[in-house]
Amino acid sequence: MRPCSRSPRQRFAFGLLLAGCRTAAPAAPVDDPASAAKPPSDDALANLPGFRAATVNAPVFGGQVYVMEAGNAAAPAVVLVHGLGENGCRDFRPVLPALAAQYRVVAFDLPGFGRSTHASELYSPARYAEFMRRLLGERLSGPFNLVGHSMGGALALLYAARFPADVERLLLLDVAGVLHRKAFVSFAVFAGLDNLLGVLAKPVKDIATVAEESTEAALPPGLPGLPDPAIVLHNDVLRQTVLGSPTRIAALATILENFAPAIDGVRAPSWILWGSNDAIASPRTGLILQARLPAARLVVLDGSGHDPMLSRPAAVTQFLLDALATPAAPRAARAEAASFALPARQGRCEKQDGMSFSGDYAALDIVGCREVVLRDVRAGALRIRDSYAVVENTRVVSPDVALEVKGSRVEITASDFAGEVGLRVEGSDLDLAGVELRGKRAALHVGGFSKLIFSVSRATSPITQRYLHGVHEFESGVEL
Repeated sequence: MRPCSRSPRQRFAFGLLLAGCRTAAPAAPVDDPASAAKPPSDDALANLPGFRAATVNAPVFGGQVYVMEAGNAAAPAVVLVHGLGENGCRDFRPVLPALAAQYRVVAFDLPGFGRSTHASELYSPARYAEFMRRLLGERLSGPFNLVGHSMGGALALLYAARFPADVERLLLLDVAGVLHRKAFVSFAVFAGLDNLLGVLAKPVKDIATVAEESTEAALPPGLPGLPDPAIVLHNDVLRQTVLGSPTRIAALATILENFAPAIDGVRAPSWILWGSNDAIASPRTGLILQARLPAARLVVLDGSGHDPMLSRPAAVTQFLLDALATPAAPRAARAEAASFALPARQGRCEKQDGMSFSGDYAALDIVGCREVVLRDVRAGALRIRDSYAVVENTRVVSPDVALEVKGSRVEITASDFAGEVGLRVEGSDLDLAGVELRGKRAALHVGGFSKLIFSVSRATSPITQRYLHGVHEFESGVEL
């Protein structure tokens, strides 16, 4: 395990700082500095074997779309989906030569980006997925390997869920837009959506403070205030007037999408790469995908930011080639929570800061503590009172209340809580991402006013069975 040095209260909130220095998987090898040399030019790419490029009619959106292919047309296919930015599929230039030497590579500039037509269309994940299905259906037969970076990773995730027969392997790089926008808004700032979302992203503020301030739409003078950015997105006039650029439209549409059903729907074997220093796509998302995609593999790339193809091309190339060479056996669906044997040991933190817990406990109590980390814990009960804690990859199965939180602020990622009541909360602020709440009586019981931010989470009980993705302020007595 590589060490993770914490420096709380710096630019990022405590939980995100921890997420940025996790040890979820062995890090990829460190590149030689020469590996970050200037990527091959378009002229150089034209000399790749089997290179061909054209501008064709764009399905779904109209206008034109730029498509390029390289490699042996009879080889297994690899499809590359880029993220935000006018580079479009040029972002993949550093890895193209190695891929084209062994595979048939298909890449394109998404409508609204690069050399494709720019408009004020609704550039939503669902429409992009249908665009990809039609475009690729004209070129490929049989399943292919799907690679997505940033927003393109989110699109690849949705595509793999909606068209599972098409995707042999799913390879995801620094996926953006999966967390709810109130939980992580740097992606919005990066895309220029800070005015719309009311984000005040000054360097002196940590991301938790920014998220708290992104509560109201801030529109240009002369326009009435709108209660929901989705209204802007789906209104033709407002979309053109307020958003204007395809980048802002596509970014907002991605942020507003709930990817929980897509995460549950993926059946292709998945490989995930994340930059340890990614400040745009929260590393929490990598943990969620690793936990929720069946038997997914996560590699953390030390020292890399959001664009590893540019900063660490040799490591990314090796990651892709290794994943593509691994047999692509289908994965079974995730098993439901079940009880497990636990030791008799009790865990406790009382009025201490900076403690960490991992392993198995009969019960674990956190009382009056700050900056406490629970990672890879299994327990029969977890109780957090008057504390500030981060919980990751934790599973609690209880005959009573699995997780009880009172008077605390807790960030929970990729964790499961099952019991008579999955979660009981009172007077607390919780940020739950990729969390399963299961209750024989209730998945959630609110004992006193609390604010909960859910990202791609789910509640299952006799009362409700639904995905949770949004901000909820609950009064005492509410049960789900």
